[in-house]
Amino acid sequence: MDAYQEICAKNSAYDIKRIDDPAFKQYGTLWNEFDLTELEAFCNKNVKIDSEKNFYVPSNPALEKLTLIQQVSNEVYAGMPLEAGECTGQTRDFTAVEYHQGSEVNVALTDVVMVLAHRAILEEKGSIDPKEDAKLFFVPAGTVFEMYSDTLHYSPIKVHASGFKVIVILPEGSNQPLPEKFSAQNKRIVKKNKFQLVHACREDKIKAGAQIGVTGDLIEIEQIEG
Repeated sequence: MDAYQEICAKNSAYDIKRIDDPAFKQYGTLWNEFDLTELEAFCNKNVKIDSEKNFYVPSNPALEKLTLIQQVSNEVYAGMPLEAGECTGQTRDFTAVEYHQGSEVNVALTDVVMVLAHRAILEEKGSIDPKEDAKLFFVPAGTVFEMYSDTLHYSPIKVHASGFKVIVILPEGSNQPLPEKFSAQNKRIVKKNKFQLVHACREDKIKAGAQIGVTGDLIEIEQIEG
């Protein structure tokens, strides 16, 4: 069995589709024409996976100089200024949703599972139950995929026990701290261009000001070896 077949077999309670399944087209699109050789070499040398914790760096200047990031800026964002950083770690479950004003492009450097849903469902119901409202997608290493701005998402979930590694590309300034005197009525805002709601289990984020809006039982994925 390949990794997709293994992760499906280990998580038979979930319908996990491949990222190239037509169902993904309502959430985003694939970008298959980019050469990842330079990016992969850089990340193999400079981006490590911690054995216990997750790390996310919104903007890594060295990473942003790579050819692929410039190509994404031109082809996907029509020349908009971007930021690119690494997201790595050991996530096994889905505990929050977020969205941005503008698409997010991810480069999967390991196999991951993404949980995706529509913002329209959130606006209609006022909350979202991922087990009812979301779809799960297996993303193989080496995939470049765009998630539209109305696609709810959160951290990748690892497929392999060793963890996950993804490069996140967004409009410049996204996920950065808000200015000291920032003021808005929108309670979903947690950082610049980051709108987030969390499950009640995320006491850490709730204490920091995040609002509860993810309901139901958590989606939890069992990993395969490797």
